Amino acid sequence: MSRSINNIGLAIVGLLLAGCAPRVATSFWKIGTPADSVRPGYKVIYAEGKTRHCYPITEWTSTDEKADTYHQLHHHGVAVENELMAYRIYFDKKQTIDPYCKRKPQLELAESHWYPNDSLLAAGYGDDILRVSGTVGVGSVKYWNGKKQIHIENIRERSQRIVSSKKDQATIEVAVKGWEVPNQSESKVDFAVQYTLRAGHRDMRCDVFCSAPVEGLCTGVQTIPAKGGKDTISIVLPNGVLLASWGTDWPVNDSAMYAKETVGLGAFIPKEYAGELVHDKQNNLCLLKLSAFSHQPSALPRTAHFYLTCCGATKENHPVARTAEEWYAYLKKWAKGLK
Repeated sequence: MSRSINNIGLAIVGLLLAGCAPRVATSFWKIGTPADSVRPGYKVIYAEGKTRHCYPITEWTSTDEKADTYHQLHHHGVAVENELMAYRIYFDKKQTIDPYCKRKPQLELAESHWYPNDSLLAAGYGDDILRVSGTVGVGSVKYWNGKKQIHIENIRERSQRIVSSKKDQATIEVAVKGWEVPNQSESKVDFAVQYTLRAGHRDMRCDVFCSAPVEGLCTGVQTIPAKGGKDTISIVLPNGVLLASWGTDWPVNDSAMYAKETVGLGAFIPKEYAGELVHDKQNNLCLLKLSAFSHQPSALPRTAHFYLTCCGATKENHPVARTAEEWYAYLKKWAKGLK
């Protein structure tokens, strides 16, 4: 009898501990040298064919636009994950959002650091699923020059940071200062985007902040593959605009070590912020209408928000969609609940 009670007690304790376990986490690593071994959290990470001496950071700023910041950070920028998805932001002029899907619900970046080795893959870990190249990826904020999307460059300062990280929600940010907006009278603009991921959700909310009005900011989804993808749609709904794409491509340039992935991408822009629908050879986009400006003390005004989401049809054990038609149907239901 006592053994049975003890077993029940242990089971209850296990459930309580599982309920308290973090379901959202952030990952942000600076690449250093062996001399950084004295730093808290220092770790030797093997990835992309290299051994890296890394230490965790919560924010980083670069004032040298010519510096190769992309290769100064492990997994090339700040990342956030929950049990379903992970997303990273490239720390360079692209500022692109790149997704990573999970085979089974779990946190992984503390072990895989975005690049799972063979043993982790054999254990059922997920992986990067999309080759974003120079595209908008999924839900990145770019600039529309009238013909195509271009990156955010000609800036005085670029930064990324972990804004907040709790067990069930985390927010990461990419920001620039002194942006010389092409062909606009406001020559220097401070601009930031914050991406918030919640436990149990594959989508992220994206909040845009600007110090001054900007005409030409856009977001959306890339075609898959980035060159030649054709299965993409734009739908005007009563509450906003839904952009979606579906396709199959190599997730990285190394086609020998990786298999092709079938991926679904989605972005929803609420009606208040949805401008003209535009596209180029690689991207399906929507211009962002920024709201009226009311400056806050010591802070940029929030001027728009939208949402992004993703599905790894071949990576996930139980994907929400296995065909383009299923994905578009899923997105329409998803978008109805957003505002």
